[in-house]
Amino acid sequence: MRKPSRANHSRKRKPTGRQARAGQRTLRSEKVGALPVINHFLERLRLEELLQEHLPPEDKRVKVPAAKALLALLRNLLIWREPLYGMGQWAAGYAPDLLGLTIDELEALSDDGVGRALGCLFSSEQGAFVVAVVQHTIRQFKVTLRQLHNDSTTITFHGNYSEAAEEDTRSGRRALAITWGHNKDHRPDLKQLVYILTLSDDGGVPVHFRAASGNTTDDQTHVDTWKLLCELV
Repeated sequence: MRKPSRANHSRKRKPTGRQARAGQRTLRSEKVGALPVINHFLERLRLEELLQEHLPPEDKRVKVPAAKALLALLRNLLIWREPLYGMGQWAAGYAPDLLGLTIDELEALSDDGVGRALGCLFSSEQGAFVVAVVQHTIRQFKVTLRQLHNDSTTITFHGNYSEAAEEDTRSGRRALAITWGHNKDHRPDLKQLVYILTLSDDGGVPVHFRAASGNTTDDQTHVDTWKLLCELV
């Protein structure tokens, strides 16, 4: 006995950009903005290639590869700063190829996917990735390192963060403590992380940056920073 054949219902794609209708005509507009300029520099920095080299292997069923999701997040931070929960809606307004995504990947982009990609970045060899990016940047843009400027600041957090009160090891990586310390925003009532940044005198290019637990004092950071800068130079 033959089984009744099923009708082949193809999934209807969500339209990208915005649509306006008048009578029988439809106008669809997609944002371009600063993305062509940003993409030019992302390509010169080889960020997608370097991410792919340093991120851990992924499940083949993943709809948006971690490297692509992270670069979509980076573009968002540079031009809009949409919260993670709004990433999908934000991205839907742009031409997919300008975000480095296919239409299927654009439709699948969500806060869960970006969160998973950030988890992959946390589990990766972050130090090796940062050094590779900086070394390539120095060569690509011919940045001189004759003089460097180093300083630290505090990143202030609003909330409890009880699970991050002490340094811990998660997924084999050291997790920092979001806690009280000398707050440079003059908010001793709020918890923090310490952010340490070194710039080249030539063009103000970031050449070394890292975070430390919120109760870390500056004198604890200088030796490690010095050793890594010597390696870079």
